[in-house]
This record gives sequence, C-alpha cells and structure tokens, in this order.
Amino acid sequence: MRYIHKISSILIVLVLLQVNVRSQDSIRKGNWLTLDAHYGFIMPLYTSSMNILIQGHVPSIELDYMNKPACNNNWLGAYHCPEVGIAFFSAYLNNPAQLGNMFGLYPFVNFHLKRSFNEGLYFRIGIGLGYMPNIYSRLDNHKNDVIGSHLNAMFNFRMNYHFYLSSRMRLETGIGLTHCSNGAFQTPNLGINLITANTGVSYCFSDTKRCVKYIYPDSAKSKKIESEFIIAGGLSEIEPPGGTRFPDVTFSYLGFKKLNRKNRLGFGADVFYNKANIARLLTADSIRLKSNFENVQFGLKIAYEITMGNLSIPIEQGGYVFSKFTGNGYVYNRIGIRYYIHKHIIANLTLLTHFVKADFIEWGVGYKL
Repeated sequence: MRYIHKISSILIVLVLLQVNVRSQDSIRKGNWLTLDAHYGFIMPLYTSSMNILIQGHVPSIELDYMNKPACNNNWLGAYHCPEVGIAFFSAYLNNPAQLGNMFGLYPFVNFHLKRSFNEGLYFRIGIGLGYMPNIYSRLDNHKNDVIGSHLNAMFNFRMNYHFYLSSRMRLETGIGLTHCSNGAFQTPNLGINLITANTGVSYCFSDTKRCVKYIYPDSAKSKKIESEFIIAGGLSEIEPPGGTRFPDVTFSYLGFKKLNRKNRLGFGADVFYNKANIARLLTADSIRLKSNFENVQFGLKIAYEITMGNLSIPIEQGGYVFSKFTGNGYVYNRIGIRYYIHKHIIANLTLLTHFVKADFIEWGVGYKL
C-alpha cells in the first residue's frame, strides 16, 4: 500500500494538535444520514503502466449513517465527543475496460479539530473493505497491473467542515484520500489512491436536543511501562501474478508508556519469518539458504498508538537489525487496528509495509501484562 507512512505522520500530527478542554459544553446528539458527492483523480504512480490506466477524473458518491452520541464515557470525553458511523462508497474510475468501478463499506470516526455548536472541523479515519469488479487477468485484463483481487482493504482519511443550517440539517465539504489494495495477498498489488473533494448534506432523523457533555480531564502521564506480546500471521503472493502464496509469521514485543487517555508512546522488537523471502532470494539472487534460521529477520521499532477506549490505532516505524533478504530495504512500517478484548487479551489486524510496498496483512492475538 502506497503512501501509508506519509498518511501516518499526518495522522499523528493532527491528533496531537487536539486541545484538552476541562470544562462543560453543549453538543447536538442523534442519528444522521449524509449524502456526499465526490470529484477527484487517481494519484499517479512512478510506473508508466499505472499512468496509462488513468484516463480522466473520478466522480464518486457516498452514503453515511452516523451517530452523535451523548458524551458519557471517558474516551468520548477525551476526544470531545467524536462522531461514529459507517459509510458506503462508490467511485467510477473513468476507465471501464481496465479499472471499472470501486466500492467500499467501512466504519469511521470523525474527530473534532474545532469545537463549536454552529460549525465543526473534523478529521475522519475510516478502515474497512473495498470491492473491485475489474481485476488483473492474464487473458482478459492484463493492462490492469494495480489490483489483483476483488476483495481489498480500504482506508479513508479526510478533512471535513460542517455547517448547521438548522437543528436537523447541515452542509459539509472537505478533501480526502481513499486507498484500496489487498496487502500483497494476491498480486499485482500497487493499489488505487483517490484524491477527492466532497460536498454533501446531512439530515438528522432522531433526537436533536442539546445535551451537556463533560470533557474528562486527561490522566497524568504514567511512569509504568505496559508490556505487550503479539503473535500474528498471514499470506503473501510473490510476482508474477498467479504465483505461490507463502505463509508469514511475526512475533512482536511492545513496551508502551501512557501519555494520556488518547496516546501511548513506546518501543519494541519484531521477529519475522517470511517464507516468501526464501523464494525471492533464490529467484532474484540465486541464493539458496542453508537453514530456515537464516530466513529469520529481526527488527527494532518505535511505536505510537491512538487509543479510543478498548480500540487502538497502532503506527510503528522499524528497522531491520538482521535480515538475509534485503530486497525490501532496511526500514519497515506498520499500521492497523487492535482491540483489547480483555485487560490481558488483544486482537490484532495490522499491515506490514516497506515504504511504498505492502508485504502482508498480519492477523493475530496478543497478551498484555
């Protein structure tokens, strides 16, 4: 997945800029339905084949169901009562023969960047599923060398401005990035990146009364290091398209220090065993490993985590200390979601990337001390 590391950096800055308010305020609550029109373009890549596929601007439409909850728990208060919802997204990629359409269904959170009763500036984060009817086919669609599977991961990052016309209606406009690819589960996997401007209207069909909210003060910085251990695995396919899928396994340690209710900062280490690297070394460099141990990769990393109650968004930057395979470089990135099922049990879904290239999706579980 391309540009994820850049998006991650922007995300960190935006969330850290939020102001902690220790007072009471009034907000609208209720259930909202939003219809948005988008217009934009596919982000060009360095490959000439991708640029040939781009034949015009991209119109899109989106339908959102959103809830503005009463601010009645700690994580909602820490983020000034964000909006949560689910979106259906449909885009015409202006190349019916090779690219066709792109569809998506994803949950999202609108984080307040400016708080006011009559207007609002929000930053949206959405992670869900994307569907592409037109994918690579050696016989029927060989020019589409960017999408190899019908089902993909979809990421949406957006800056939105809302203006209330009445207690039940508001207008919105914004600009954002939507990314769709499969995490190298099936090649080709360059992915689609859409840059779009949007405008739309929202209508509230339930309670629109003001409710008093209390912005919970952040807890003091913790001196305690919170340790977590995660084991995850996945599958990745190597070029050419239609090749073998190889298993990948990751063992991770994370040591976090809590900054406040919204943020944790830490360090860690990763041990990787990616069987695809054995085939890559043999194919590209004619190197045959003498033992499985030679295929083990070891990395050190720094980590930042955005926490929203039991849900978190980890953003990690690491470097390989030992790796026989160097075809992906020495730096790796990770972004995704983790859910703390219990005070000790963690569900993990993350994407491992090497700058502009996705390696594999990590499905796993963890234990928190």
